[in-house]
Amino acid sequence: MSLNRKLWFAIAYILILASGGSFILTALFTKYYLEDQLQVKNIDNATSLALSMSHLQKDSATLDLLISAQFDSGHYQYIGLSDPNGKVLTERVNTHSKSKAPTWFIKLFPIEVQAGTAAVQDGWNQYGTLKLESSLSFAYDKLWELILLIAAWSTAIGLASCYAGNQSLQRVLRPLKDIVNQAEAIGERRFITIKEPKTTEFKSVVAAMNSLSNRIKSTVDAESARLEELQYKANFDYISGLMNQQYFRTVIDANIGREDYFSQGVLVVARLTNLALIDQTLGYQETNALLKQIGNTLENACINQPSLIAGRLSGSDFAVFSKMPIDAYVLGNQIKNLLEQTYNLDQANLNSYFITATTPVTKQDTSLDLITLVDGVLDQISVNDENILHVINHDDVVNYVDVGRNEWERLLNDALDHKRLKLEHYPVINQQGALIHNESPVRLQLVKNEKWFCAGEFITWAMQLNLMKRIDELVLENAINLLANGAQPIGLNISANTICDKTFVKKAVALIKAHPSVARHLYLEIPEQGAFDHFAEFKTFCSGLKGLGCNIGIEHVGSRIAQLGELHDVGLDYIKIDASIIRHIDTNDANKTLLKGLCLIAHSIGVLAIAEGVQTKDEIEALKMIGLDGMTGPGIKFS
Repeated sequence: MSLNRKLWFAIAYILILASGGSFILTALFTKYYLEDQLQVKNIDNATSLALSMSHLQKDSATLDLLISAQFDSGHYQYIGLSDPNGKVLTERVNTHSKSKAPTWFIKLFPIEVQAGTAAVQDGWNQYGTLKLESSLSFAYDKLWELILLIAAWSTAIGLASCYAGNQSLQRVLRPLKDIVNQAEAIGERRFITIKEPKTTEFKSVVAAMNSLSNRIKSTVDAESARLEELQYKANFDYISGLMNQQYFRTVIDANIGREDYFSQGVLVVARLTNLALIDQTLGYQETNALLKQIGNTLENACINQPSLIAGRLSGSDFAVFSKMPIDAYVLGNQIKNLLEQTYNLDQANLNSYFITATTPVTKQDTSLDLITLVDGVLDQISVNDENILHVINHDDVVNYVDVGRNEWERLLNDALDHKRLKLEHYPVINQQGALIHNESPVRLQLVKNEKWFCAGEFITWAMQLNLMKRIDELVLENAINLLANGAQPIGLNISANTICDKTFVKKAVALIKAHPSVARHLYLEIPEQGAFDHFAEFKTFCSGLKGLGCNIGIEHVGSRIAQLGELHDVGLDYIKIDASIIRHIDTNDANKTLLKGLCLIAHSIGVLAIAEGVQTKDEIEALKMIGLDGMTGPGIKFS
């Protein structure tokens, strides 16, 4: 039973007790008062009538007439005259007395009054005894009317008290409602804070709960900052600020392995040919300043184009990788022009010279093969060929990449109109090997009865044509239908653009409400970059679907570690840690430390930590030792 209902029962009990007590006491006191007054009336009237009869002639007619006159002039039940021996000489009895009060009331409050008696004298002798009883119907009528009046006033006062009590209770319980919401939020792993109420008891509770939420957030913030620093030291070049070669290669391999959005990319490598001369001429500090400026230039290019990442492969080699399809010549020329404008050393009569090579990247490539290929090309280019661009051609390109915008729009819309869409399933298991859910990337059949395309082969055009919301809606419908027919738990990737669309959220809520039993088997995950770039919309998305019982997660976690503290009040169920951190985790001590910290953060806010892109048994064993809650990837099998 809720506290609000208990308080109402308490208020009702007090009102009933107070009103009932007042009712009973008033009725009893009134009854006693009427009894006393009637008793006095009986005695006074009997005495007065007996005195009058004592002065009259004692003939029966006169006495009978006097008694009749007295009986008719007032409310009497009985008047009788008897001789000294008790023989009744004359009497009058009211046989028509009837009260307005109901019988049960008369029985509940009986008015008991003794008859008034007085002696009638005849000279010095006693003639007889007069007995007089007043009628009680009048007293019962007055008592009943008084009780009805008290009941009416009690009801009116009770209703007014209920209204006033309700208003007061609402004001008193308003902070309690906030406390309940905060407690429920903490139970849902959303460590929120609320304003402290003025009520002393509530204030202490809120202060304690706010302190808990703030401690969780402070812990997560501090650990996130420490992990970001650790990640930077382990995976980034401290001079240029770019990814080091090992981490850059790992990120490339992780992206190539993501079929949910990768189909083709581009690698650009630029070599600073006169680095040794610059270092000899300017010295260590000035050379480092040049390298830092190169790093800043490439980093800014990646910020403006989120599909790009940059790294430093060696002392003089810098690389940029595009994880989205783009013309290799266009990207290579863009990077070459940026670097040419980076640093001009006119005061030393010295410029920075770059030779650049670019190559398309397909799903069949590896980072080692690509970098070896580009290194070989750069080694063959004469260092005297200043600021040139060499494009390495590949014939392995994805079908339909060169198809025009109108044709892509026709193909995609036709596939969606006819719902030529299906989900593949890849297991996500816990440490004991039990299934958590199946990752279920989408497939589209652009042409009927022909090839099924993975998301990476069409997602770029789908985003350009604003079709992601429609795809996500169909994917969600498909997943709900599968779950309603007994499928195992399903995990879906939802695009960042889609969660920003309020109509999608409303439709998703409606679809899940129509099949409420599937909600707990539905796992919806957003890419890390999209979640943090659209954080307000992401929180709205979470609050809308978490209330239905869905599981919400963030995938590809790793590049925004410093922002993980912001997730303390979102209510996530799980995070999936990027494959670039997981790759070769069995031999990478720095990433082991980083991964342990990520697990600590995840567990601090009550969410599962799941590894992506797991490939080998050694990685699986290492992840178990670190304490990951789950894992997925090519090396994960479930039967």
